Amino acid sequence: MRLQNIEIPVADLTRAARFYADVLDLPPVVRMGDQAASFFLGDAHGGMITLVRSTRPPEGGGPVVVFQAEGGIEEARARLERLAVRFTGATEHSPLGLTAYFLDSEGNRLAIFDGSLSARFREQARAPLSDLEAKLSEVEARTMAVFEGLSEVQARHIPAPGEWPIVDHIGHIVDSLDSCGQISRDLSSGRQPPRDRLWQKEYPSLSFAHALEELRRGFADAHAWLANVPAANGNDAVLPHGVFGPLNHREWVAFMFFHLGMHADQVKGIRSGAGFPAT
Repeated sequence: MRLQNIEIPVADLTRAARFYADVLDLPPVVRMGDQAASFFLGDAHGGMITLVRSTRPPEGGGPVVVFQAEGGIEEARARLERLAVRFTGATEHSPLGLTAYFLDSEGNRLAIFDGSLSARFREQARAPLSDLEAKLSEVEARTMAVFEGLSEVQARHIPAPGEWPIVDHIGHIVDSLDSCGQISRDLSSGRQPPRDRLWQKEYPSLSFAHALEELRRGFADAHAWLANVPAANGNDAVLPHGVFGPLNHREWVAFMFFHLGMHADQVKGIRSGAGFPAT
């Protein structure tokens, strides 16, 4: 499913609409009298927020709408505080980045987020092509190593209900190599990549051996397309990532390295977890 709309209850629609338009700078879509007002969530592709008039007071819990902290968390927070926005505490740290929670004009909880990894992606993307090629070789060796010595039974072991077996992690890694390659090539050529094929729920494979063949093919293709990645992105084309924000053609390559490493670590966790088959 795609995100279509997030409904936020508000007591005073006019006051809330001014907050979301003037303070958060969201583009308005439509105003429906004194009952509701809709705004684009970032851009026309990101879904909408709809303010809905309600007599119920905010509960202070439940889902939180999180916005990208453009310019960094400190700059974004300072800008909102100058506009009298009330934050509920200090900026919080997590493995993915920094988050600061605040209240809208009606008492609903919102947040701004600054992915610490995004800065790493930007820095790595500026590296010479030879460094990126060396990094790909390093990631490939580390990834292939986590699958050594596995049997078919072990590769298809499901660690917990709803979680992927190792063979599905392989399928997803291959999908990531192919998808990031296509995204990078499209962006470097000024084309906007499709947004609907960045992950799947299942990755059926004929066998563990076949999955490994596909993985080797995926890495071989990645070496081929990476060798032709241009150094500069003169057209400034980007594709937003759901967590890390807009990434250009080289930043998607850096994200790919991180993403593959993350799944390699998850496979290590499966192999060392309770209940993993001995053979």
